[in-house]
Amino acid sequence: MNTLVLMKLIRSRALFAISLLLQLSNCNYSDARGEYDRHLKVCSTAESNGLLDAAVQACSQALIADNQVFTQAETSDLLYRLGCLQRQQEQFKDAEMLIRRSLTIEQLLGNQEKIPSRLIELALNQAGQDLWLEGAYTLKHVVPLLERLSDSDRKAAVSAFKLFSVRLELRGHTAEAKHFRVDFP
Repeated sequence: MNTLVLMKLIRSRALFAISLLLQLSNCNYSDARGEYDRHLKVCSTAESNGLLDAAVQACSQALIADNQVFTQAETSDLLYRLGCLQRQQEQFKDAEMLIRRSLTIEQLLGNQEKIPSRLIELALNQAGQDLWLEGAYTLKHVVPLLERLSDSDRKAAVSAFKLFSVRLELRGHTAEAKHFRVDFP
């Protein structure tokens, strides 16, 4: 079986599984937590199979369920995830609004561990809109937090810093580009 046929088979089975999960998630469950968890499972499955439209739809449904009974931290995580998906779909305005809401929640909660990921994602979203200087300003706020980054945030920061350094240099913003040539702890 050639690779192309195998990939089509896998994709069609993933679509079938997601359609079943979406049908299940539309059932009228009284348990908001169960509904939230089902939507998140559909979102994860769709995202891991590259089906961003289905992932956005499921995460949006989870956000509706989330508004009923869940913590601000859970809401923030869902807003952030949905913002990341929207950025991948180049829905930059929606993504920015979601990421900023998540960032605001994390700042209000004083959750210093999650703020860098929100700032990095916001800067990348601004870069996606060709707003490199605005993104650079946002990304500068990560610098004082470098020592506290988790491994995944550190990798994202390294990647974002390299991207901004190169892009700003190419656009003639040499002084700004220098801010992102940082040795990570």
